Amino acid sequence: MTDERRQERAILVGAGDDRQMRELGRLAETLGLEVVGVLEQGRRDGVGYLGRGKREELKGLVGDLEAGVVVADDELSSSQARVLEKAAGATVVDRTLLIIRIFEAHARDAASRLEVELAELTYRLPRVRGGYTALSRLGGGGVTTRGPGEQQLEYDRRVIRQRMERIRKRLTEEKAARRVRSARLKKEGPPSVALVGYTNAGKTTILNALSGEDRSTADRLFETLETTTRLVKSSRGGHQSTDGSDGAVARPEFVLTDTVGFIRKLPTQLVHSFASTLEAARDAEVIVLCADASSEKLQEEIRTVEDTLAEAFSRADGSGESRQETVLCLNKADLVCERRRRELVAASYPDAVLMSAKVDASPLLDAVNEALTGSSVRLELFIPHAEHGAVSGLYGRAEIHAREDTAEGLRLDVTLPKPQAHRYAHYRTA
Repeated sequence: MTDERRQERAILVGAGDDRQMRELGRLAETLGLEVVGVLEQGRRDGVGYLGRGKREELKGLVGDLEAGVVVADDELSSSQARVLEKAAGATVVDRTLLIIRIFEAHARDAASRLEVELAELTYRLPRVRGGYTALSRLGGGGVTTRGPGEQQLEYDRRVIRQRMERIRKRLTEEKAARRVRSARLKKEGPPSVALVGYTNAGKTTILNALSGEDRSTADRLFETLETTTRLVKSSRGGHQSTDGSDGAVARPEFVLTDTVGFIRKLPTQLVHSFASTLEAARDAEVIVLCADASSEKLQEEIRTVEDTLAEAFSRADGSGESRQETVLCLNKADLVCERRRRELVAASYPDAVLMSAKVDASPLLDAVNEALTGSSVRLELFIPHAEHGAVSGLYGRAEIHAREDTAEGLRLDVTLPKPQAHRYAHYRTA
């Protein structure tokens, strides 16, 4: 077998109580590795992650299965990685570096690429090993040269720290720009809805179904890294009234944001990559918490998302609680048997929307509109004909229940998001 082929064959190793081997396998496959073996141990060894006996067993597996890569389920110290690599005779990659590489492969916009680079530099900094031990006698001392007496190791670390500082500055500027854009959208635009959830829960498929977009929905973890915002245009729903009049209701437009998925044992180096996601969730009127209904660890995945959001909100305002309406969406219901469906709806999650975005996303659309109504106010308005422009401004923003043309103007019964209701306060009749 060629060396290139061996480097595509991986053995997974996990130690300790919190082993996530199935998820680790999916992460490895997302990066293009072929998982050919799994080795587990109930406790972690401080020296080599796996104990001496298990390291010997791993060496045998590597040889028998012709594997070139060993993937550990936890972040390893540099010394643990060296011990494990020497024992196995194969390249060792820990969970943190694996996820960083996936982020690197999927990053599409400039901000995401910077966040991934910062994460990798943060990971590399304590693991830098200098190529020289003798003191340098080179002169200089500029940004790109070693100063007098500076070791190669010190120089490498200094260059990394300088690059990290530049990246942090650019990300701070990007964060400020996002705040300005977010404030402008909240002031001028329709209400916002954020899709959050565990990675590979089908959030992008939901975005496509509701907005008519066609973003990539490959069955890979972390397929979406940067937040993506789309407008879900106004629609008409309702029924024909008994007196023959049209009882249809004009539903308002809303902005829908798809976000990066969460994951258990998230590397601390990648917290920055979730900044825009957490901001989108914090600023939204409604949060749609998406989960894969067919997952064997559904409850754990929902809890991971809830805990991550709670931590983010605690940092933002100290409350640790969401002030928004939250809709729980159990997606991929087409992969669940009928008995499991009944258990999910009747026993475990009676208030959840159970659906498949690939089949029909309308149940979620109804639930979002109902939630938006909960964060809205109902008004009766009278708008004179001379100010008809105010009427056109309602379409797409308001849910219009009834309208009546009169000689003087237009009477409307509408529901508006609370942040925008003040604009029409002087047209109120009741």
